[in-house]
Amino acid sequence: MKEIVYRLSVERPHRHFLDLEAEFPASDGDTTTFQLPAWRPGRYELGNFAKNIQRIAAFDQKGRSLTMRKVSKDRWEVDSIGQKKIVLRYNYFAGELNAGSTWVDHEQMCVNPVNCFFYIPKVDLPYRIELDIPKDAEIACGLRVSKRNTIHAAGVQEVMDSPFIAAAGMTHWTYAHENVNYHIWINGRHNYTKAPVIEAFSRFTKSMVAAFGDIPCEDYHFLFQLPDQAVRHGVEHTNSTVIALGPAEFASTKAGWEEILGISCHELYHTWNIKSIRPKEMMPYDFATENYSKLGYVAEGVTTYYGDLYLFRAGVFDQRQYFALLADQIKRHLHNSGRFNMSVADSSFDTWLDGYAPGIPDRKVSIYTEGCLIAFITDVAILNATAGKKSLDNVMLEMYQRFGKKAKGYTADDYRNIAEKVAGTSLAQIFDKLVNGTEDFLPFIEESFKILGLKLTFGYGVSPEHSWGLQVSPADNTVVHHVWPDSPADKAGFSRGDKLIGIDGISADAWWRQTVAMKSGKHNVQLLRNRQIMDLKITASKTQYYPEVSIERIEDKNLIFNIWGHVNVDII
Repeated sequence: MKEIVYRLSVERPHRHFLDLEAEFPASDGDTTTFQLPAWRPGRYELGNFAKNIQRIAAFDQKGRSLTMRKVSKDRWEVDSIGQKKIVLRYNYFAGELNAGSTWVDHEQMCVNPVNCFFYIPKVDLPYRIELDIPKDAEIACGLRVSKRNTIHAAGVQEVMDSPFIAAAGMTHWTYAHENVNYHIWINGRHNYTKAPVIEAFSRFTKSMVAAFGDIPCEDYHFLFQLPDQAVRHGVEHTNSTVIALGPAEFASTKAGWEEILGISCHELYHTWNIKSIRPKEMMPYDFATENYSKLGYVAEGVTTYYGDLYLFRAGVFDQRQYFALLADQIKRHLHNSGRFNMSVADSSFDTWLDGYAPGIPDRKVSIYTEGCLIAFITDVAILNATAGKKSLDNVMLEMYQRFGKKAKGYTADDYRNIAEKVAGTSLAQIFDKLVNGTEDFLPFIEESFKILGLKLTFGYGVSPEHSWGLQVSPADNTVVHHVWPDSPADKAGFSRGDKLIGIDGISADAWWRQTVAMKSGKHNVQLLRNRQIMDLKITASKTQYYPEVSIERIEDKNLIFNIWGHVNVDII
């Protein structure tokens, strides 16, 4: 066989099972091994996709059953002596709709092959994927499509990194820049109109391409899912991204449109940073096991930083909108006491341990938030050291030229060495204390703001969380969400999950909304924990916790700021 052939169909869409039949060449030995991916690129945690297979069987080319046995959680062996071809028939539960999953219903077939396609280890053949879809359905995908319903991939790495949507009625718009066509596919209800969408996307696309000189693909596809249920998710691929935002009503609001822009700009930057400029540990991707790396602060952190900054630089977002995004990252950082216990480099390594969930209290940090702030601090430090002649842009450009374009993986030392070479000075304080240590970011952030002529302001409002060191759930202000270590709430014995019943003889819900005068001093609290009512006493502190953050510009003619932002609204 010269290619692996997959045939996909859906017998009963309401059950959300995708039916798959695949033809593979048999191995020369007694058995042929089939591996289902254990994780998907863009999500550095084990996915355990095999749990979604309900039934599976193997057959020879005449339809006779072959012995098949499972040898690990996601690997099977088939007895294949004397066989030239093996046919797998199985189904996959496609009942989760987000940007990285597989979903089928009566309206669409949305497939991420890395969830549900097998490969034979050490065998790399082209894939041909034939879809049983309605005649009016279109296929949105970064791969080559032929005969209306057939998709072609060059090999394992390509097929596993190329999701597709097959559906009728999708919106499809295109724009071009420097001989590359960009496709916008929208699946779901929306009120967007073509001209403003194309203008905004063209602006940030051209701004990014200008920074790198080119884009490492021949065309690019934005695949949008706007479902009725709540979701916010984006996943990058070599020449495409899937972005899910819902409910659809929210996606069509001004706030939803800003979310679309923010996620889209972030995911497009990934085309260079992670799909091309990739850590050595992931070159190429090993789909069978963990790909440990401490470089999440580059892969996701730098991308988060530039995903926001390019919207500002391209004139898509104004100064107020960008400052709100940066302030939110600082707020997230300051509200996470895990920053004193684990570095962002170690937190990157440990995504494979506890994924993207918050995990146990106060343990780790976010590769997105802390990585973004480190990128910001590094960028300003380079600008300052070179009198505005060089920036993090130059670092990423050299990373692209030295590693991305040569399909060569980079190390942490490579990134640091290039950053310090561009800066012309040591950046040890940043890499030793912030990347690999647990030093306080705030002095570095404030110094960066001083260089840019910006002012950082903290506000604490009237909520008792600021003087108690206790956060309640955003969904229910009577449920304890987090307790700051060594705060008055911690010393009084409050615990995450406690249900507040009454405070000073008033119902907790009503008390929480009253004036600040009611929140100082000593208080008696009744709460419910493990079906038991408990009484705790707490004394408010002068120390403030969980600040609100705002940013303002105080030097209108600051040279470094103007170079850093270099807003160019005439790029179209």
